[in-house]
Amino acid sequence: MNKVLFDSKKYQLTENSFTYQGHKEKLENILGLNIIQWGRKERIKYGMGLGIFSVIMFYTIGWFLILPILDALSGNELSDYLVEAVTSLVFIFFSVLGYLSRKGYTLEIEKTNGNKGSIGKSTHRLDFDKLLTAFVRAKKLK
Repeated sequence: MNKVLFDSKKYQLTENSFTYQGHKEKLENILGLNIIQWGRKERIKYGMGLGIFSVIMFYTIGWFLILPILDALSGNELSDYLVEAVTSLVFIFFSVLGYLSRKGYTLEIEKTNGNKGSIGKSTHRLDFDKLLTAFVRAKKLK
């Protein structure tokens, strides 16, 4: 039986394996765990990028679906203003959503095959520090 080094609702670390989001990985397949801090500047960049992407997708899909509906509802004289207002709302909504979705810290797993992925988010670094300390101890045991 493996000795449990760390156990929480989201993660379990034993001497030989690491379980996260329902996935169980052997420790030898994991190169490392990284904590990424999202500062205000990075969060704003991410939010703006998501806002711009959403506007592009709005127009791509909108050419076929949304813009004809808005045009039919508004009449000729208001259609330009209505399209601009809806576009602005889409940009603002997704920019704010992107900013808020990036919490303070993200836990990233890096596997030996080169794959990386986010496995957790938190507003407090201490949530990940205990796991990271236990992970370093487990790697030293190997």
